[in-house]
Amino acid sequence: MRVTTLDERTLALLERLEALCAGGGYHILEAADLAPFSAEEAGQALICLSDARCVEIRYAENGTYCLRVLPAGRAYVAYARERAREARISRRRNALFAFFGALAGGFFGSLLAVLLVGG
Repeated sequence: MRVTTLDERTLALLERLEALCAGGGYHILEAADLAPFSAEEAGQALICLSDARCVEIRYAENGTYCLRVLPAGRAYVAYARERAREARISRRRNALFAFFGALAGGFFGSLLAVLLVGG
């Protein structure tokens, strides 16, 4: 796969295209289908995706696009979703470790204070 890292907006467009172009093959899309991108932004992002070999554009005229998402684009979307899922799991795990670490620290600090003051 020759895809480089895509910025968030271009990745969001690729995810949208993957959802709109289910089943493979070429699909005809209007600029309105690519919201929230303006026609100019969508055109630039599509060129970027085409250069990265994520999509193949048959034609682009007056806000109408005929394109298909290539296997590399579908693989990149799956990879990005997996990375996002792993990041969410990692954040949750770190939050739990921080919580239980603070709880244990508070417990042992209180116990030490009782032992030092009461002893």
